Order: sequence, then C-alpha cells, then structure tokens
Amino acid sequence: MIGISAGGVAAIIAAGVWGVLALVLAYMVFKTAVLLDSTTKLVDGIRQETVPLLSEVTATVTSVNKELDRVDGMVESAGNIAKSAERLSSVIEHAVSSPLIKVIAYGAGASRAVRRLQKRKAK
Repeated sequence: MIGISAGGVAAIIAAGVWGVLALVLAYMVFKTAVLLDSTTKLVDGIRQETVPLLSEVTATVTSVNKELDRVDGMVESAGNIAKSAERLSSVIEHAVSSPLIKVIAYGAGASRAVRRLQKRKAK
C-alpha cells in the first residue's frame, strides 16, 4: 500500500470539506436565484393588477368629487330657498296679522257699541 502521510490525509479531508462547502454554496445560490425569480414574478403580477385598479380608483374619486360639488350646490340652493320661504312667511304674517288684528279689534269695539246701544234703548 502506498503510504500517505498525515499531511496528505489532512489535505484530502480539507479538499473534501471545501468541495462540500462549494456544493452547499452553489445550492444556496441556486435557491436564492429561484426565490428572487419567483419574487420578481409576484411583484410583476401585483403591478399588473394594481396599476389599472389605481386608475379606476382615481377615476371613481374624480367622479365622486364632481357629484359632491353638485350636491353641495343643491344643498346651498335648498338652504337659500328655505331662507327665502322663511322671509316670505314672515312678511305675509306681518302683512296679514296687522290688518286682521285691526279688523278683530274693530269688530270687538263695534259689538260692544251695539250692546251698549241696545242697553240704552232697553231702558
């Protein structure tokens, strides 16, 4: 048998360990590449789905803002109409109530006068 020295055995063991280490590192690089590739595909898929979705959301928000502006205008108009109706009601109340009070007062006074005259005639 060929005699191998202790240094030779150590060199063979070191070479084997380096070989195994190189294989492990190559496997890790391969797995990292596969992981990176799948992550890239996932990000691309998400981008392809979210970009159109964001466009739709932007269009929807713009449309909603336009509708809210319209509703604000309508609410403001309704408030103005309510204020006008309140003022008109107040004016009508003042215009009608004052003559009505006068007519009622005149009627009360006239009926009192008629009663007094009837009492005088009855005596």
